[in-house]
Amino acid sequence: MENFIIEHLNCTKKIAELPQKELHQAQLTEAAIAISINGISQAVMMASPEHLKDFALGFSLSEGLIHSVNEVLDIIVHSHVSGWQVDIMVLARVQHRLKQRRRTMAGPSGCGLCGLDSIEAAMSLHQPHQNEVKSFQLPSEKIIIQARDALPSILKKSGSVRGNHCAAFFDLSAKMIAFREDVGRHSALDKLLGCLSHKKLLTHDGFALITSRCSHDLIAKAARLYLTTLVTLAQPTDLAVNSARKSQIALFCFQHGQLKRYA
Repeated sequence: MENFIIEHLNCTKKIAELPQKELHQAQLTEAAIAISINGISQAVMMASPEHLKDFALGFSLSEGLIHSVNEVLDIIVHSHVSGWQVDIMVLARVQHRLKQRRRTMAGPSGCGLCGLDSIEAAMSLHQPHQNEVKSFQLPSEKIIIQARDALPSILKKSGSVRGNHCAAFFDLSAKMIAFREDVGRHSALDKLLGCLSHKKLLTHDGFALITSRCSHDLIAKAARLYLTTLVTLAQPTDLAVNSARKSQIALFCFQHGQLKRYA
């Protein structure tokens, strides 16, 4: 048997040399968020406890629990010792529809398609009809890169916490319309979609940029709200590319700093 030398490394000095501002850096927040519709529990997700009305609305829309923001009567947020409760009040016809599609799910921060009861349900994609998404203009490579380069300074000015995922929506001049953050990338997108839907700012002539990799579940959420162009800062999965093509979503991703169009 070989003799191994065990060396004990003293890290105290290294930590002590860190700048004071880094020692007191803001910490990422995460909490259990329970979402109910007309008093019936729909999901318990782990997410950052900010912009919860946007999160609940975006999640409900992107998961197909509700079909339009016009179906929502009110959204009420309650805090609890162990988490947060978000109650969405909707029209009676929506409640009847939900009874036909009953699911209760618990999802971690990295969960995008939790609680679905079959492979077919997880793989299904919302197919846009011709009258739902008409012709739209794609952003140029220059505009996409300009939006990406502007994001760090925008987040810094907003007091963004390092480590959160960000989802932002830009117009075709690289002007940012809205952005939301979350410890989970799916939740960040849900918050953005909820914000845009509530303010009626979601248009076909614009694009969403997400500071994460791209997977099938992000495409599925984008397709349900007729998002025409999605940009991510990391390479997509093969399934995400196929899903984007089927859903007629233009998918751009940065790979090793280079922008590539995949769909």
